[in-house]
Amino acid sequence: MDSHDEVPQPTADDERPAPVAVASEQRLERRVVAYWYATHLVRALAMAAMFVVVSRSLRAEIELPAWSEYVAWGLAIAVVVSALVVPAWAYATWRFSVDDRLLSMRFGMLFVEDRRVPVPRMQHVDISRGPIERLFGLATFVVFTAGNEGSAFRLPGLSQARAEALRDGVLRARGRDVV
Repeated sequence: MDSHDEVPQPTADDERPAPVAVASEQRLERRVVAYWYATHLVRALAMAAMFVVVSRSLRAEIELPAWSEYVAWGLAIAVVVSALVVPAWAYATWRFSVDDRLLSMRFGMLFVEDRRVPVPRMQHVDISRGPIERLFGLATFVVFTAGNEGSAFRLPGLSQARAEALRDGVLRARGRDVV
């Protein structure tokens, strides 16, 4: 080993904290795409039906022009098409990493959000699983911080075991509140 290959050892006078291994970026579970398709399509079909029904009833009551129904159908189709495109696109953009100091999340399609939450600012952590999430075997890791705006950070699309491991890792990193 050459002298330039050696790693300098910290001295007693060295007050710098030990470096923390930065966790690599991780992806959500792949099955979150199917979950998002299911939930987005149900909402989109309900909205599409509402557009068409409201347009037809208003057209009959207050004599809207004939083109108003075409606009309603156009909106209905646009909502359904977006429900078919958004889940895969959202999955492709979601990234996160967690280490003993920081939770980082990057997501978004048109407006990209890059959030970083220091572990000491975390008030508490939860895992939530709605009925449809349970059907797909998924969970959402939720972190609450002090403050009003953006005080809850949600990390969706994780397996139950992965969400529990994240929660336990954050609690260990905090060094307290471990039950």
